[in-house]
Amino acid sequence: MSTIRPLPILLLVFLSLLSAVAPEAFSAERPGKPTLLRIGIASRSPLDMPYYVAQQRGFFHEEGLETEIILMKAIQTVQSLLGGSIEFGTATGTAVSAAVSGADVKVVLALTDRPSFDLIAQPSITSVQQLRGKKIGVSAVGSLGEILARQTLIARQIPPNQVTIIPLGISQLSYSALKAGVVDAIMASPPVNYVAQDEGFRKLAAGSEVYRSMQGGLTTTRAIISERPELVTKAIRATLRAVRLIKNDRKYGIEFVKGPFLEIGRERDRIAERVYDAAVEGYLPSGFVDEKLQREMIAAAAQRIKPPEPVMPERVFDFSFARKVSESLR
Repeated sequence: MSTIRPLPILLLVFLSLLSAVAPEAFSAERPGKPTLLRIGIASRSPLDMPYYVAQQRGFFHEEGLETEIILMKAIQTVQSLLGGSIEFGTATGTAVSAAVSGADVKVVLALTDRPSFDLIAQPSITSVQQLRGKKIGVSAVGSLGEILARQTLIARQIPPNQVTIIPLGISQLSYSALKAGVVDAIMASPPVNYVAQDEGFRKLAAGSEVYRSMQGGLTTTRAIISERPELVTKAIRATLRAVRLIKNDRKYGIEFVKGPFLEIGRERDRIAERVYDAAVEGYLPSGFVDEKLQREMIAAAAQRIKPPEPVMPERVFDFSFARKVSESLR
């Protein structure tokens, strides 16, 4: 007949303590659940290609991130950031305007340092001068498209108040309004600018001719920067890896443009190479822009917003993460 001997009291205490701490200790050694990363984009344009590439090639996954890419209006990306429903937005022009207005958002990654927008008008309009008294469609108030529209008018000695600027949402909606005659011109980026010209609409000016500006990138809140810096680093690293892949592998990039992720119209094969070449020409492998450009963008936004006091670059931009990631990827 067997007997069960009572365990010494010290051993019982040791086992109870081990059972309390072991799950946490062991769970730290096991791969954790992926961190949810939500990115708000204003359009499925070629400028947003790196986020889709990073998602499809597993770059976000390798950083321990489960990514959702959510389509929304440019102004909604800032509202969603501040409301906590997304962690990052890509509408950098809108974010700069919001930050100059006092919103607690910052730009942490720059995809390009030149705008790809063109001013596209009805076939009957042959010059920017003829836009006096006309309507120009842009994506949103405070967006880069709106800033470029104003800068283009100013460069041609046309006071912006002589033109009606109408926010219409994503480029596809703006183009629909142009085709319907609701507006006389729009600020359009690839592929809409190419499609519009192929269909008979007229290019009056290129935004890059009158204004140097960052276009595309990642914006987030100051709270995420201070409380979740590792998330910022991971998001930037995955995105810059995608940028490098797209720039270095032309065949892959063109085939991706033809795929289902970007909105480039029905004739993908015909314009894919133009779209790809325009996109990679502006991509910044470094992920940041110089302070001179930062100040110029703040000044352009301040012309309309008129903040009560000067806004410094550090209030709007934080490229410290991009600098470190870029250096580590060399």
